[in-house]
Amino acid sequence: MIINLTGEDIRVYGPDAPDVITDDVLHTGCTVIAAEAELPPAHLGFESVDLDEPRTTLHGGQRLEIHLVRYLVRDLPAYRPGTYLLVDPAIGACVRGRADLLVPLDQVHDATGAPVGYRYLVSPC
Repeated sequence: MIINLTGEDIRVYGPDAPDVITDDVLHTGCTVIAAEAELPPAHLGFESVDLDEPRTTLHGGQRLEIHLVRYLVRDLPAYRPGTYLLVDPAIGACVRGRADLLVPLDQVHDATGAPVGYRYLVSPC
């Protein structure tokens, strides 16, 4: 079972899909994984990390402050055997050690260049 926590329907066309789909993108051999309606989408929050002293750097003659933050993944359910959680790639990059997470990879586009889906679902860990 795959639970889609991205907040939007995800289309997976498979590894042989062309870069650009010129016929009906909604029905051309793709699998649609609907966004989960019962759970909120998983998302990233952040909190500032206190530094002993302010960090600054110069770029283009301008002083820039550097702040450290810790990303917090919110609304990500606990591991359940036999269940995969489809999440945004940023969430997959922030969470380590969860073999139950999947992220979409390798975009497929329509004739106008708009992204319509992906070739793969991959585990980021």
